[in-house]
Amino acid sequence: MTAIDDLNELLAPLPGYAVLTPTMKQNALNMALIPDAAGVWPGNPDYVTTYDVYWAAISLSGYMMAQPFVKQAASEGTSTTVDAPNWSGILAYFRSQSVIAQATEATPILTELVIPGLPHVIATDMSGRWDGYGDVDTDLA
Repeated sequence: MTAIDDLNELLAPLPGYAVLTPTMKQNALNMALIPDAAGVWPGNPDYVTTYDVYWAAISLSGYMMAQPFVKQAASEGTSTTVDAPNWSGILAYFRSQSVIAQATEATPILTELVIPGLPHVIATDMSGRWDGYGDVDTDLA
């Protein structure tokens, strides 16, 4: 089963699904790339494409919620009434299953990164460059 199939399976029962285009779904998946099972990040050599389909579903849900749905219709003695789904419950479930949502809720968005000593990295001693406002002034020549 592909990621598109998984995404379709999550979204197909919901109103508004029919207006989603394949391009919209693929764009949502492209924004939901996560490290693969070996811990390799997207864009690195040997990366195996891995998606957080729940995050992709969350990103498409707003568009689906904005679509009209049948509330009541009648024709020759028959009538139909359809209520909107519990979108907050659906989104809560998607967030609970999303690796990306769990990571952003459990840890700070900004984290310290170790920058390797590569040829294009120039180490600069920033001591003594305090600007008086509590910041280190990094634009001094």
